[in-house]
Amino acid sequence: MVNEDGYPIGADREKRMTMEVNDQNHRVLVIDDNQAIHEDFRKILQTTAGEESLDQARAALFGDQPLLRARERFELDCSEQGQAALNLVQMARNEGRPYAVAFVDMRMPPGWDGLETIEHLWKVDPGLQVVICTAYSDRPWDEITERVGRNDKLLILQKPFNGIEVLQLASALCRKWNLAQKVEGQLDEMSRLVNERTAELQDANKQLTQTNAALVRSVADLEMAQAKILRQNDELERLASRDPLTGCFNRRAFYAQFEKAVAESREHDTELSCLMVDIDHFKPINDQFGHAVGDQAIQAVASCLSAGLRLTDALGRYGGEEFCLMFPRTTLAEAADLAERLRIRVETEAGDRMRMAFSLVITVSCGVSSMAFGARTPLELIDQADKALYAAKEGGRNCVMALDPIIAKTNASDQVEPQVRRITPRVSNPLASR
Repeated sequence: MVNEDGYPIGADREKRMTMEVNDQNHRVLVIDDNQAIHEDFRKILQTTAGEESLDQARAALFGDQPLLRARERFELDCSEQGQAALNLVQMARNEGRPYAVAFVDMRMPPGWDGLETIEHLWKVDPGLQVVICTAYSDRPWDEITERVGRNDKLLILQKPFNGIEVLQLASALCRKWNLAQKVEGQLDEMSRLVNERTAELQDANKQLTQTNAALVRSVADLEMAQAKILRQNDELERLASRDPLTGCFNRRAFYAQFEKAVAESREHDTELSCLMVDIDHFKPINDQFGHAVGDQAIQAVASCLSAGLRLTDALGRYGGEEFCLMFPRTTLAEAADLAERLRIRVETEAGDRMRMAFSLVITVSCGVSSMAFGARTPLELIDQADKALYAAKEGGRNCVMALDPIIAKTNASDQVEPQVRRITPRVSNPLASR
């Protein structure tokens, strides 16, 4: 049970006062070589419940003014010399119960004077509030500030002093000390919170840095994996579109490229030529030297053809020992010249590219056609070039034949009848046409 003030019912006044101030520091130290001064400070700063009741009764009975008593319960210690006072301050600090205020007399022979005492006390307890008890004749203010500095914890109490001044100074300076400690505690708490928060932020930043590094590594790994996948896709696409023996476009991939070229030729009204190539006497090579040499012969021809192409041209293995080439933006005459150069390269270089049967001479027959003959699809253009190829084989092989249109005089004016024209010059040595 508690009363309206929050104190336990039946608690005496002294206990209530102790509860009111138990969280405040009211420790006061008086340093003076005069014992009478000590008693004066005790009368002013310390009182008991009995003394207060007696003062009130005396005032009621005789009409006197009550004696001045401290409303706050101060804990007072006294010392006659500075050295002894220093020991008390050190002991109080060690016990965790420092003094809030010290009243220091200026003259205390034969030991330290007041200024020297204050200097020693502040070295031990910088937060101690100090009141110098002095007369005008003791030390001028300039000399005091020169010794101890302009300190906000230093006040002057002139002698002779009265009880009200002492009580006000003790009360105000204790409150000031307590407020300073409270502020310091709040600052320490704020500093602790800031340090904790800083540590949390540093940990969070460290985790973010680690996470970011992990993400960077993951992104790098993903990019590497993506690049690897792209390379694998390119390789798969190459494998799917290339002939495994020669590395040229296979028939399906070449036909897709050819369709695009035909569409562009018709859209932009440009020339497009086609060349069909067949290895001469290939079956005897296979029969005489075996399929391994036959494969090398196919590879050697493909290598010679690839080496003689432009960037815009395309080469495909059409089937067996046959190859098909397309020449975008190339006229029939230009394609025929190019085909002749390729035929000569194969004749002079293909045998040297063989790893087996090194002395073998390899030749090819070529047929050339162009979109100028009215072909509308790749297949039509290939069929026209194929007809020229058969003409090259029937004409002795190792030569280039190109379609050559002849306009019929008796037929319709727009009718075109293709005819084969030999591009490769004839030679007198019949062995050159093997």
